[in-house]
Amino acid sequence: MGTKIVELFEVARAKYGLELRAGADGLSNEASWVHMADSLPNAAFLKGGEFVITTGLFVKSGVSLIDFTKELASRGCSAILVNVGLNVSAADIGREVIDFCDSNHLPLFTMPWEVRIVDVMQDYAAVMLQESQRVGSLDSAFESAIYQIPAPEVVLRGLAKFGFEQQGTYRVGVVHNLESPGRVTSRLNRRGIHYHLFEHNNLQVFVFDFGRGELSEDELIEMVCYADPVTVGMSGVLTDLAQLGAAFKRALFSLAVAELWQRRFVGFGELGMLQLLFCVSDQALLEDLHATYLGALEEYDQQHEANLVNTLKVYLLADCNLLESAARLPAHRNTVVYRVRRIKEILGVDLDSATVKFNLLLALYIREYLAM
Repeated sequence: MGTKIVELFEVARAKYGLELRAGADGLSNEASWVHMADSLPNAAFLKGGEFVITTGLFVKSGVSLIDFTKELASRGCSAILVNVGLNVSAADIGREVIDFCDSNHLPLFTMPWEVRIVDVMQDYAAVMLQESQRVGSLDSAFESAIYQIPAPEVVLRGLAKFGFEQQGTYRVGVVHNLESPGRVTSRLNRRGIHYHLFEHNNLQVFVFDFGRGELSEDELIEMVCYADPVTVGMSGVLTDLAQLGAAFKRALFSLAVAELWQRRFVGFGELGMLQLLFCVSDQALLEDLHATYLGALEEYDQQHEANLVNTLKVYLLADCNLLESAARLPAHRNTVVYRVRRIKEILGVDLDSATVKFNLLLALYIREYLAM
């Protein structure tokens, strides 16, 4: 999470004479940092979320304002501030530029040429540093909450200071492969959703507060899956933040199942009988079941640098269809036939038996559960 553009606008609006020319719907966008860019090559350094300031020097090389704006938008910048007066005038911001910024929720500001850009950047850096410290504190509080079940009272009091009351209506989402968080958070911000996003073990974790505004599950899924080819696991409803750690584990397991099922989204409620794994207090029992049904195959994989466990997983999830398994792996059909025969030999099982297939598939799910 970063500083909202509207906050940066208010800081400099009167002091530096900033005017909002387009993209008002994007004022809830978040800025990752302030970046100075005066040419298309400069724009190539953008990583997404930057508040870009430009003097319009790009026009000297024949680049138009609309082309420059489109390039910045394609790089995922959160707002543009044009220092007008020398290279670009206020009159140069025509209808095409305004319509583009409006339709892409990209705030476009202007400020007089006399304003020193370094002053604006210093003020913005101070605001963003303060926000970064606030977000860091909130990140730490949520990290503590997911590691301890129930979450300690001191952690819950810390979350309440940021507007996350202990009693409420929450859901936890765990997202894999989210490369552009800003494209998701800007949409959530426009809807006024109260949430927090933090990174944990190379995954993005969302905590959504459903007590502040209406948002259906379908809308939430569409927003989170909007930007990148992500995979998402979502917990059920959480009414007490003290149990945030349990909800996080359920979301994490749902993510593992989504990847097993090769789906973009799986909610905990879709897991059916697999939800019972979270009711098993005897961890040793799950470990014994895992070792009994998959131990020999995992040992073979380790000794021979093979990946027969994955083949078994794909084969069972494809309902033991050889052609479908070959397409999913991918591998030649004859290769799958050979691997399945080896799996049968190593495990000493008949994969035509419904009971055997059920036990092995359950063991694979237990394997994912234990890996959390």
